[in-house]
Amino acid sequence: MTPLYWIAFLGYYVALFSVLLGATWTVVLYVAGNRYLREWDRRPEGDESEYLWVFMVPALNEAVTIADSVARLRAVEATFRIIIVINDGSDDDTAAVLERIDGPDLVVLTRVPPNARKGKAKALNNAYQYLRTEVLATERYRHWTDDKVILGIVDADGRLDALAPSQVCRHFDIPRVGGVQANVHIYNRDSYLTRMQELEFKVFGGLYQVGRSRWGAGFMGGNGQFNRLAALASVASEEGPWSDYLTEDQELGLRLLSRGWFGEQANSTFVDQQGLNNLRRLYRQRARWMQGNLQVVAKAWRLYAHHLSGIRRIDALISLLLPIFNLIVGTAVVAALALWVFFGVPFLPLDRVWLTVFFLLLAIGPVSIGVMVIARGRGWRGGLSAVVAMGPYLAYTWLMWPVAFLGLYNTLRRKRGWVKTAREAIVTPATADGSPT
Repeated sequence: MTPLYWIAFLGYYVALFSVLLGATWTVVLYVAGNRYLREWDRRPEGDESEYLWVFMVPALNEAVTIADSVARLRAVEATFRIIIVINDGSDDDTAAVLERIDGPDLVVLTRVPPNARKGKAKALNNAYQYLRTEVLATERYRHWTDDKVILGIVDADGRLDALAPSQVCRHFDIPRVGGVQANVHIYNRDSYLTRMQELEFKVFGGLYQVGRSRWGAGFMGGNGQFNRLAALASVASEEGPWSDYLTEDQELGLRLLSRGWFGEQANSTFVDQQGLNNLRRLYRQRARWMQGNLQVVAKAWRLYAHHLSGIRRIDALISLLLPIFNLIVGTAVVAALALWVFFGVPFLPLDRVWLTVFFLLLAIGPVSIGVMVIARGRGWRGGLSAVVAMGPYLAYTWLMWPVAFLGLYNTLRRKRGWVKTAREAIVTPATADGSPT
């Protein structure tokens, strides 16, 4: 037996284990998600007026979107609301646009060099400190306690559901819930890429996040993220709650879980955002996310906090290791293709039908289960929509495989900076009351 043989032998079974674990856990999360949604239907209605809603909008060169974003946040049905726009050193017309839409509910926090443009985490931490030391210290807001102040993060291209507070508050009525993530939708679904991104977010939210919410292990996802101020204060450093990671939201969710807070998915509300119509930009964005995920894997030791045990710890660990599994499976597929093309080794064991069927089911099974979440509660029409979407979405998942290796490459290069994703101009901007023009 040559060393190459043993490497191939070991690689095969590691890859097989990764695929089997991913497929098994997909089924577990699907079943858990169904139970979570049934429990959600039995929860009492909430009262959003019991909370102070603070919407934070990081803005770096967002002149084409910021007026629309603020207008839609003003249309959100929240009795007590503050909108904090963080102008993070913009050199376009962002400041001028914000000056034109000024109002008593809008706070503009302007960051200037050399402190500006240091990343989203630093911008959010600046706003967090400003909120605690300046805004909440005023007579108007002094009576609000940390457990009743909810911070919502909305990207500058975000369009938050007007009824979001009335749905999100139902989660926060449970004192142990520290973070809630809303569903993410894509509003410019005018191409194959953006339609698949819409479906991708539906699968992530409706399958993985909803399933994890069954035991309170949902992670935060950036846009449409809500956190109880008391939860943020419990994990905050001297700078603030957010740390300098490319996926600072995921890392924050991990620390919240390790401190005993629960995370849930708000499946009954959403935030709309722009999708990317350009494959190169999409690769760049997802490679950054992959690199951030790999950064957070290094913090897996936080899972051994005494607040995390049993299935919550297992699920959080699997969630963190998903990027590693993707790299393993991707490498195995590339190796199998190389063996097929250059050495004539069959890619599939076609001489054994049952084994071929088994491998094909492993390849398409998790994707098929994921797509089925769009059929929930829609009867036969939903089932038909899911079946129609499976083929295009399976192709999209394979199209995105290079992202895993790009993220790993950036990690090995120790690349830290990243290029901000360009926005598209708003076709139907909102008016002052949040309705489209």
